[in-house]
Order: sequence, then structure tokens, then C-alpha cells
Amino acid sequence: MAKPHVILLGAGASRAAFPNGEGTGRKLPLMNDLVEVLELKPILDQGGVPYAGRNFEDVFSELASTSQHQTIVELIQAKVVSYFSSLELPAEPTLYDYLVLSMTPDDVIATFNWDPFLIQAVKRNGHVSKPPELLFLHGNVAQGYCPRDNLHGGIGAKCSRCGDHLRTVPLLYPIGEKDYETEPAIASAWREVKWAFENAFWVTSFGYSAPKTDIGAVNTY
Repeated sequence: MAKPHVILLGAGASRAAFPNGEGTGRKLPLMNDLVEVLELKPILDQGGVPYAGRNFEDVFSELASTSQHQTIVELIQAKVVSYFSSLELPAEPTLYDYLVLSMTPDDVIATFNWDPFLIQAVKRNGHVSKPPELLFLHGNVAQGYCPRDNLHGGIGAKCSRCGDHLRTVPLLYPIGEKDYETEPAIASAWREVKWAFENAFWVTSFGYSAPKTDIGAVNTY
């Protein structure tokens, strides 16, 4: 058909893949229990923002809307990066291994997930087949970026053009202000996913539901 199969992954996919925890036993959080899983309560209590029963992105958006919570916002960002960077695939084959092996290089996996599982699965199965294109729509802890040359690669690697170390990609944005086209590190991913949706032969959504307040995602999907 010369058209891609596009798979859209949300946090529910990782929870489904590892209901009892990933390779080191860590639980995979969803946005409605991320505060508990990452033990963010002590940090959030400092900000005085109610969080019980709320979507984490709504809470973060409220904190980020004022400069008085800048320190708390930075602590949350550091905690999120630290937790997700520590996640590992188990040694045995997983849903992510089967996923990347079942698709062709012309296919696309677009994900909002911060966890490194897709990148880890591609790396350890690279000797078997060429992977599909990966698009990280909210950034990823295992992905780096060179703003000078607009190139992506593994975190800690150097840009193939200028030789600078790739920078980390921001993971958290105020949800009501998400204008993905103005964030250089992920703007190209959003342009590519729009093309993929428009030209796809088949679209599969797994573990994802676009928040109504995330205008950028709703308009695209």
C-alpha cells in the first residue's frame, strides 16, 4: 500500500506491558497516580496546590503558571527525569520487543511516554530487523537533541555534525499552553506525526486518551 501503519502509545501501554513493574520492579505510573508512584507529595505540599484525585499535568500547569513556585517546578522536573531514567526492560521478550519487531521501517510509532522502553527495545533488536520510525511527542528521557543542527540521538551522545553533546529534551509543559510547534526539540516530531496521520493506511491507539485541555494533541489526533 506504500502507506504507514501508525501506532499511538500512551502511558497505559507501559502499564499494560509491566503491570507488576519493569525490569527492576519499579511501577509504571499513569498521570492520575504519578504523584503517589514518584512520591511527589512532600514537594507538592510545599506549593499548597491541591492534587488529590487530580491529573498530574493539571497540577503541574497550575504550579508553572506563577514564578513563585519555580523551585518546586524544578524539583518536580528533576524527580520525573530521575525516576523515568532508571526504568529498564526485563531480560525476557516484552510487548515493546514484539511491537518494534512486528513493524517495518516505513511504519511509525508515536508516543507521549517519557520512559525509555521503545529506545531500549530498538537497540536490543537492531540485529534482527530495521525498526519503525519513533516519534516522541512529549520528549523522552533516553533521547537527546542538538538545537544548532536540529538533530536527535541517544542521550549522552554527540551531534554528528557539530560534535556538541546532545541536550536533554524538556518533558513537562503547562498543559493549557502546549504549543508544540514552538518547542524546537519536539516540533519536528509533531510535523511528522501530522503527516503520518494524514497518510496512514492504519492507525492504532494503545493506552492513550488525549486530555481535553491538551489542545495541541486534540487538534492533531
